[in-house]
Amino acid sequence: MTVMEQYWIWLSSVEGIGAKRFYRLLSLYGDARSVWDALGGPLTPPDIPAAVGKAAFGKLRAARDESYFYRLFDRLEKGGIRAVTRLSDDYPPALTGIYDPPPTLYVRGDGDLSAERMIAVVGSRICTRDGQRAAREFAMGLAQNGVTVVSGMARGIDSWAHRGALDGHGPTFAVLGCGVDVVYPPENGDLAREILDSGGAIVSEYVPGTPPVPGNFPARNRIVSGLCEGTLIVEGAKASGAMITVNLALDQGREVFAVPGSIYSPLSAAPNQMILDGAVPVLSPWDILEHCRWAQRPAGGAARPAPKRDLDPEEEAIVAPLRNEALSFEELAQITGLSAAKLNSHLTMLELRGIIDKAPGGLYRAYT
Repeated sequence: MTVMEQYWIWLSSVEGIGAKRFYRLLSLYGDARSVWDALGGPLTPPDIPAAVGKAAFGKLRAARDESYFYRLFDRLEKGGIRAVTRLSDDYPPALTGIYDPPPTLYVRGDGDLSAERMIAVVGSRICTRDGQRAAREFAMGLAQNGVTVVSGMARGIDSWAHRGALDGHGPTFAVLGCGVDVVYPPENGDLAREILDSGGAIVSEYVPGTPPVPGNFPARNRIVSGLCEGTLIVEGAKASGAMITVNLALDQGREVFAVPGSIYSPLSAAPNQMILDGAVPVLSPWDILEHCRWAQRPAGGAARPAPKRDLDPEEEAIVAPLRNEALSFEELAQITGLSAAKLNSHLTMLELRGIIDKAPGGLYRAYT
């Protein structure tokens, strides 16, 4: 790391100095070290408060301190955190052309942020079982074909996408709206460790230790979409946070893919509307892989990856009709000819194995 990079990291780490203010200061002084030097003079440079505002200037002035400087780099070293600046050779080329590219990325893990094949998978935090399955299967299929899956490690679709990439034995990147040493949501601690252990990365533009402030998450979405060739939206309401990422992807000239859903489901409103507006509708990972010319669907291959099923004839007789539509207990009894006691026993075991699900209204449906 060069001296100029160190000053760059220092300036970008100061609370209140976001990307816009950072680049504004660079346009005035040419480099971050000159900002440091100007703040050390006997007089307050009048152009700095004007450029960043009074509150941010106060924090910047307080951070113009050698102890702050050394604490910052000590924290990076002890936390095993890389700081990748726009001066660095390993800064992702895909981010250089987006609006307000992050001056510095803090990175845990060994993932290659310059990988050529990356797809963002986004969706609602509150999602259906179908949404969970789609996110996981799409991510798994992409990972199995050498694509890095990028998401935000949020609850819901994000977490299932990361899980799917791990199932596919591929790297996955989590872009956070907090410091990379802060696990959010807290229940994703195991997921974060698995991401790192699998060769993936946890990434943020926010200095380590930054808490998950709500305003940070819309800003981080430009990094999620900006890193990638395209963004896949699985589920989301029309006003969902996932739509922020999708709109950013469009602004960045990236491709948008959407998983269609029921016209009666509020959580399918966003992807269905995006399809009407020109997004690429996708039914399996192969639709994305072929669209991007990354892989060709094998002749006679399955449309989507699926866990192995070991069903006996009676179980298969139950599951087969549920793959096409949701059915009640009475309808299944009539179709299969099984006694109520035997049917109930099979349904219980199939549900425990994750092969079927009991939907609202007492209807059963198959997931594998």
